[in-house]
Amino acid sequence: MEKELLEQLGSKIDSLLDELELLRMEVSELRSERDNLLVEKNESAERVKALLSRFDSLNIA
Repeated sequence: MEKELLEQLGSKIDSLLDELELLRMEVSELRSERDNLLVEKNESAERVKALLSRFDSLNIA
């Protein structure tokens, strides 16, 4: 009986460790995606600023 409980506990621990590793990989992927989105956001903001500067330079009243 005790051996079975220890085996079940070991199995659950192994399962949790596998799940933890998958979650760590997912977090890593999400961080990478977030970083890429931040870069895209900054690039878009710079393009908008450049376009606004061009409109400002037209001196339209």
